[in-house]
Amino acid sequence: MGFKIKLRKGWSRLRFYLSFLLLAFYITLGCFLIFTDEWHSMLPKGRLWVGIALIIFGCLRFYVAYRRYVNRIIRIKMKTKLKEKPEVNHEEQSKESINV
Repeated sequence: MGFKIKLRKGWSRLRFYLSFLLLAFYITLGCFLIFTDEWHSMLPKGRLWVGIALIIFGCLRFYVAYRRYVNRIIRIKMKTKLKEKPEVNHEEQSKESINV
C-alpha cells in the first residue's frame, strides 16, 4: 500500500510540474502575440485579445492544477494518518470510563 501512495504523490507532483511548464508556454505565446509583429499578417485585428486570452487561460489552468495538487496531498496525508492510528477496543474504553 505504501508504494501506491508514493506513486500517487509522485504522479500528482509530475502533473503539477507539467502544468507549470504549460503556464510558461501560454504566457510566452501570449506575450509573443501581444508584443511582437511576427503574426501581424495572420491576426491583424485580434492579436491583443488572443494574447490576453492565452495568458488568462494559462493562469487559470495553473491555478486549477495547483489546487488539485494541494488537495490531493492533503487527502494522502489524512489517509496515512488514519492508517497509523491504532484501533481502539470499545469494550476496554467503556470499562475505563466506568472505573474513572
